[in-house]
Amino acid sequence: MSIRARILNYALKKYVKKVQPPVEDRSYLEARKMMNQKGYEDTSSSIVNTSLQKFIFNKKISKIQTNEIYLENIRTLSFDHEELSKDKCILYFHGGGYIAGSPETHQNLLSSIAEKSNLKVYAIDYSLAPENPFPAALNDAVESYKSLLRMGYNSKNIFIGGDSAGGNLSIVTILKLQEINEPLPSKVFLLSPWADLTGEGSSIRENSLSDPYLSYDDWLNTAKSMKKTVEEWYAPNQDCRNPMISPIFANFKNFPQTLIQVSNIEILFSDSITISNNLKNNNNGVKLSIYKNLPHVWQIFGFLPESKKAINEISNFLKD
Repeated sequence: MSIRARILNYALKKYVKKVQPPVEDRSYLEARKMMNQKGYEDTSSSIVNTSLQKFIFNKKISKIQTNEIYLENIRTLSFDHEELSKDKCILYFHGGGYIAGSPETHQNLLSSIAEKSNLKVYAIDYSLAPENPFPAALNDAVESYKSLLRMGYNSKNIFIGGDSAGGNLSIVTILKLQEINEPLPSKVFLLSPWADLTGEGSSIRENSLSDPYLSYDDWLNTAKSMKKTVEEWYAPNQDCRNPMISPIFANFKNFPQTLIQVSNIEILFSDSITISNNLKNNNNGVKLSIYKNLPHVWQIFGFLPESKKAINEISNFLKD
């Protein structure tokens, strides 16, 4: 683990994890503030917290051009440059627990992926809960993919990717495309996917202390917090074992070639292990890359050498 990663883990534990409100007081608005989401900026936050947010989320200088477009009626940011491939693209779904985040919160990561992979990226601003609960985000994701097909992209030249809840959305989008007999993308990359929404994953108990910011120290509170997100906001009155909600329960047949990146200290570590095993057991091509002692979706922290390594791995996976 690099010195920068050690410093980041310390900062996240002290200024994010240790100041979380009790589970019963948690609000989806807090998640939006934490991600410095436009319209939800936290003006009462400490100077250290504000500086950390700006350092992570504010747009960095890049040759990649960002443009607002619409795929059907879904607001989308495209990350493009004249040197990028014209016939291949990435459809990306951001993370944020289905209650927070936007293409803007992930713009630095997506610019880096576009530049390294030489591929145009479309990142959709899918519908968030609780205003738009399940299956609104899934419907947006499927429609955006179908829109790319109508634009002339061959399905073999479309790659899908996502982090955390966006990793979940990547998986269930492919499952839904199979269900409605649409042609599938050729590859998918998943960054610490949140694939088990029951709150019962083994790494919740095992990694609540070690995870730098996504959890409470008490694993029971971590599980309660996750269940609150799902049962009150994202998928109220739904069966959390529905494969379209928790894809660890899915039957993976003829799935696209898959890359999974995860850190061994995350509370979502077991999600990646289970998805990888399920894919392998059904004779699908999958590569599981386990990084050591890094925070959830460390790829978004572009100043980390481990982030650069992970983005290079994604690029090479898409180019092979």
